[in-house]
Amino acid sequence: MLKEKLEQRKCFPTAWGKLITEEEAYRQLNRQIAAMTANLFQVMRIFEPSWEKRTEAICDIANMMNMAVAGTPEEQKDYVNASLYEAFNIPELCEKSSWLGGITGDSGDEWENMAGRVVQFTRNRVEKELDTCPWDIVGSELCNMTTSMFTANFDLASSNGTENEVALNMCQARGCGNKHCRVVAERRDVYGLPKQGWLDHMQQPVDPIHDTPRERMVKEGQCLRNGQYTQNFGEETSLEKAYHWVAQMGWVWSIQFPMMAIKDMAPDEDEFLRVFRIVFATAGKNQFIDPFAKEGLRSYLGVPHEMDENDGRILGGYIRYMLDVQQVPYEMVRWTKDETWIKVKSEDFTARYEMAPLDELVDAYEAQWNGAAKTLVSPEWSCVIEDRDEEDMYIKVIRKEDLRML
Repeated sequence: MLKEKLEQRKCFPTAWGKLITEEEAYRQLNRQIAAMTANLFQVMRIFEPSWEKRTEAICDIANMMNMAVAGTPEEQKDYVNASLYEAFNIPELCEKSSWLGGITGDSGDEWENMAGRVVQFTRNRVEKELDTCPWDIVGSELCNMTTSMFTANFDLASSNGTENEVALNMCQARGCGNKHCRVVAERRDVYGLPKQGWLDHMQQPVDPIHDTPRERMVKEGQCLRNGQYTQNFGEETSLEKAYHWVAQMGWVWSIQFPMMAIKDMAPDEDEFLRVFRIVFATAGKNQFIDPFAKEGLRSYLGVPHEMDENDGRILGGYIRYMLDVQQVPYEMVRWTKDETWIKVKSEDFTARYEMAPLDELVDAYEAQWNGAAKTLVSPEWSCVIEDRDEEDMYIKVIRKEDLRML
């Protein structure tokens, strides 16, 4: 017999009615944050040529901020209970130990910024493995920084209130060319291991790793494959929860924390913003430099073939798509062949997580979208963001002449 009704799925429409599924939007969100992080790390490499110095700096700030999120030592007890025992459904009968930090982020997916799935969890050793990583384009510094945030989880859950009870190594990383991401934590007192510095976290563990063969590797995390992830203690994470978490917190861990360290590498704020805008403008121009990239975007968004290529709504439609993917509310004010105006609340755009507003997102996207206008449409077009210090700001795609155009 025929189905009585069609199945329903969560989607949002592009400016031309093409439906984008929740799964596709989630993939795009992860990759967009990764691309933003990659651009930022290019800025870092300009200001600090030493891999060791910049890696140690971002590791230090990321660990400090991850600890700070948990609050005072007294508040940290409640944080551990909420983020470990409750959030990951760990039975109370489990002995309090730094090892419980190994469960944190066991989502088998990207939603905890590449924490990975636990493949071994014993009293003395925790091993996490991940086959897919949207952040693999950023570079080895971020791979190393990941361990500094994991270290905070272990230290917060420490059984005796001391830090560095474990030796933590990201012995494989897709950002370094490996087929997996793999983090291994081994108890220092059992394995006789020394206390580590931030540059010691990419070594090999003592015990052999559990390497999943390539034929059994997955191309997507379990949230995308099954719509939810169920970890070893039975805690479930839905795709919807994962999506919202990344849309809110992905910017904080991947961009806000390292940016604090990177700003300190620049001589001053003005020089930081000068280089910052140049890097992001270049990224925008290169985004659509090839004709197949422009044609691909038109097809993806459903832009009608009769729409002239010299039409600012093509970029305007792409920006609308990006705001939808990132779950940022907006209002269309003007939508004509000659101009696109998009109104968005400033705090919605900059404060994806209200405790850590990221004002530099305005500078980054203005530079990137302005650069993209030059190759996606034509050099006649620009993207400007006005009234950024007001309650409502306006993203405008307009024709604009500028004798000092970058």
